[in-house]
Amino acid sequence: MRRRSNKGTYLIIALICLILLNIGSMTIFLARSSQPLLVFKELILEVFSLSRDIRAVEDEGKEVDSELEQHKIDREKDLIINEPLENYENLIIVKDSSGKDTVDIPEPLDINKVKIDKTKPYVFIYHTHATEGYKPFEDDSYYTTDNNKNVVKIGESLAKVLEANGHKVEHSRVHHDRPSYNKSYSRSLKTIQDAKARENNLTFFFDIHRDGVDENASYYESFLETARTKVHGKDVATFSLVVGPDAPNFEQVLNFAKFIKLVADIMYPDLCTGIIVKPYGKYNLYISDYAALIEIGSNLNTVDEAIECAKLVGEILDTVIRSLDNDL
Repeated sequence: MRRRSNKGTYLIIALICLILLNIGSMTIFLARSSQPLLVFKELILEVFSLSRDIRAVEDEGKEVDSELEQHKIDREKDLIINEPLENYENLIIVKDSSGKDTVDIPEPLDINKVKIDKTKPYVFIYHTHATEGYKPFEDDSYYTTDNNKNVVKIGESLAKVLEANGHKVEHSRVHHDRPSYNKSYSRSLKTIQDAKARENNLTFFFDIHRDGVDENASYYESFLETARTKVHGKDVATFSLVVGPDAPNFEQVLNFAKFIKLVADIMYPDLCTGIIVKPYGKYNLYISDYAALIEIGSNLNTVDEAIECAKLVGEILDTVIRSLDNDL
């Protein structure tokens, strides 16, 4: 377990001292003032402001060992969308990069078509928690900086499939969860913003993670049952999508996630285990209406199972992107 830094502790102590000093000073002024109510109001506002600063320091100082602590262990609070999606009726034919018909899928609902310059990158793949690893684990750690054993490898496999289908892809291999896990999202946001500043044609953003479950979790057995499936007779990791309700474009990114799940259900039934709507958070999905956080496999899967899943997810996202292309 990581410990809160000494710097954060000292700041909290300093702020508490400031509150006590302000209370003492304002009490003296209150006793001498001809307008005690006004002085009392200022005292309350000052204490509230400093208390808020303390909470901010505490939040900044909190560190966790892993996603198992941060937001996975309270899975009971999540809303998981896994039922067949209704309202999709009119089928459209999506063509592959050679122009051949590939699969019949419903027309996207409540999702705007996109106009992109296909000569420039328009797909951005990155990893907020890049060191999330897969079996076999070393030193009893679910994390590794070895890009051949963590989600960076999975992102590479996904990118190759998209590129083979003619898409222009940019893949960030930055380890945003090092050295501090709890600042991962602020660092990955900076990477996204820098990428958009370099190339404003970027439209689709995929944050690739792997899921995690503690063996003592109440839902461990049910999680284990859906950790893998068979596709073409081969064991393949499953995947899920995560959406944060605090994103200002929540409805748009939820509709995008629903469409990805729908296409997955048509192309590879049982590969997508559902859409996880967290009880809080943005997860940087507000950077685009075509942004998705995708959990490919979990700490129960081998890296090979996750790679096979990534290849299938690549085919799914290829179909999704083509169906949203305004030129098709």
